[in-house]
Formats: sequence, structure tokens, C-alpha cells
Amino acid sequence: MHSPDPAVAGQAMATFAGLAASALEDGRDGLAAELRAALPDGTSAEDLHYFVFTLLFAGQLTTDPAAGFLVARLLDGSPQIPAADLVRDVLRQHPPAPFSLWRFTTTEIELSGMTLPAGSPVLVDIAGINATIPAGVTPDLTFGAGPHYCTGAHLAQLELQTLVTVLRSDYPHACLDIPFSELRHSSSGGISGSRLMTLPVRLRG
Repeated sequence: MHSPDPAVAGQAMATFAGLAASALEDGRDGLAAELRAALPDGTSAEDLHYFVFTLLFAGQLTTDPAAGFLVARLLDGSPQIPAADLVRDVLRQHPPAPFSLWRFTTTEIELSGMTLPAGSPVLVDIAGINATIPAGVTPDLTFGAGPHYCTGAHLAQLELQTLVTVLRSDYPHACLDIPFSELRHSSSGGISGSRLMTLPVRLRG
């Protein structure tokens, strides 16, 4: 999934799209069926497919790198804070998607003193905005806002909080094998944020 080769990344996206389509086949139980039941009447098949695809694709693509930074922060020797606060802080500092998807104005609007004609492209710098928000102050834009708020936000945070809880319980003496500042990052560019290339740890301290 995380590849600089467009063909490889495209094939991965096509695979996830296929999983979303098969999950929506009539008569199947599971997350897709529950999502279908929760959406308003009249939701188009295209929108439903998009929501399921988002949960499958975006949930893996974003939670995966976030887990790496979370474990690194958890084991870097910093004072312990509640799991929910740690997850929120890591996501604020290392948003898996540092930019929004492209949006386009439908009418002429004024934004920060500038007039944007109808049809203007708008790209939100999520990482830049998050960096200006003091720690502990919410909300940030890691999961977007308004009608574009991430449909998998609650699931992602629950998964990451569970990771913190399990590591603290099962490996209370685990620590990084190298300083946090020496961990190497990589990025494929675009909407995908950076991820750790390696994460050397000592589980027994």
C-alpha cells in the first residue's frame, strides 16, 4: 500500500475497492450491512460504496503509520498520560494524512481576505494547522471537520487506544532501543504522511 510506484499503489486501491464491493453484496452480514442500515434512506449505492471503501482503505492506510509513531512515543521514556490523550497528541503531531483531499468551491467565496472564484481548488494543510494548535487544545483537523469528518475516526482512535493499553499491561518495561530523535521517517508524498522506516524496541526493558 505504501509504495512510490503508482502502479503498485493503484493495484492496492483496486483491491480494496473490490473488497468494499463484495462486502455490500445482498444478504451479507457484517460492518457493511450495519453501515447501510445506519445511513439515511435514499443514500445512493455510489455513496454507500464510498463509505465502505473509506473504512477499509483509509482505515488501514492511516492507522498503520499512526501506530508506529504511537508506539515510539509510548516507549520513549516520556511521563505516562491517559491513552486517549496520548493518541490524540500523537495524531495531532503526526497526522497520517497531512493534507486534505482536493475540494472545489461551488460559488465565489472569500477566505482569509482572498476571493476565490467558483471552481477554485482548495487544499487544506492539516499538518500545518495542527502544528499551530497548543497541546491539549481541541479540536484539531486530524480527522477533518463538518460533512467531511472521517467516518473511521472513532474506530481508529479505539484501535490505537487499545494498542496503548495492551502494551502498557503486557510489556510494562518495554522501551525504545534508540532515542526517538534518531528514528528514520519515510514518505511517499501526496496525501499520505510520513511513517517510521524501522522501530527498534526492547520489550523487556
